[in-house]
This record gives sequence, C-alpha cells and structure tokens, in this order.
Amino acid sequence: MKVIIEKLTNIDLAHKAIQYTTGHRFTPKAPLNKIYRWEHSITRTQMFTIEMIQIPTYISVHFVRHKIGVEHFVQSNREDRGGEKTANRHTPVDHLMLLNAEALINISHRRLCYQASEETRNVMLMIKDTMKNVDLDLYEMLVPKCFYRNGICSEPKHCGKYPVKHFVI
Repeated sequence: MKVIIEKLTNIDLAHKAIQYTTGHRFTPKAPLNKIYRWEHSITRTQMFTIEMIQIPTYISVHFVRHKIGVEHFVQSNREDRGGEKTANRHTPVDHLMLLNAEALINISHRRLCYQASEETRNVMLMIKDTMKNVDLDLYEMLVPKCFYRNGICSEPKHCGKYPVKHFVI
C-alpha cells in the first residue's frame, strides 16, 4: 500500500477568498494554521488529491462513505472493466480522492478513531503521515473526534484507549 498526496491550491487562494468575503477591506495575512482552525468556508479553498495505491476494496469502501467535499475515483472490480472474476473485498484497488481540507479533517475524525477498523485506521495514519510533508498545518488538524471534542466520545461504545465522556444531551 502506498499514499501519494498533491496539494492543488495554496494560501494565496485562501487570502483571495478572505478578501471577497470581507468586501476587500484589508489585505489578509492569516497563516494556514489559523485558517484551518476557523472552520469557515475559507478552509475549503485548500484542495488536494490523495492517491491510495493497492488498498483492499473494503478499506476503499470505508473511505467512499465520506462524500461531503470529496469526490472518489475507484478502480472497478467489474470483469468487463479489467477486474478479476475472483475479486472480493480483499482485492487491492487504487483509489483517488479529490477533496478539500475541511473534508479531510472530518474524515480524520472518524477514521482515526479506534472504533474504525484497524486496517482503515492504518491507511488514515498513512495519509496523515504523508500530509506532514505536504501541509504541516493540516497534518496537525487530523485527529480523532474525541480529541477534537476535548474528550467527548459520540460513538455508541467508546474505544477505551482514552479517558473520554459519552456525548449526552
């Protein structure tokens, strides 16, 4: 398995978006670490491609479940498209995601959780580790949901790895 990440946009686009949303009233100088923490539409200006090479089909399916802010392109297992007759949930596929930073942050909340399958979590960790060399500020935002929620777990049963409280209303 291999992960390749390419950043398609840069901070200049985020700053341009800030100017448009504020009516061009000032020249923005906000760094990406602040922009990502704001959790506003500006976060979505940062776009990436993430290639997951030769991951099992069932792991690809776990990522395909995330659809807000992300487009998935997954190798088909259909025989008439080059797939093998014996293909199953463990058959390796290539999976490309085109997504924005906000979508990746949201995916990390669920796929870095210890309630995610261990194999899927490991692929998400590969994505996170690769992101460290592409966008360090985004890398730091990729955390399980209980970290994001300051120790509140919203899963039906928590993992037991961290001291958390259940989310209750």
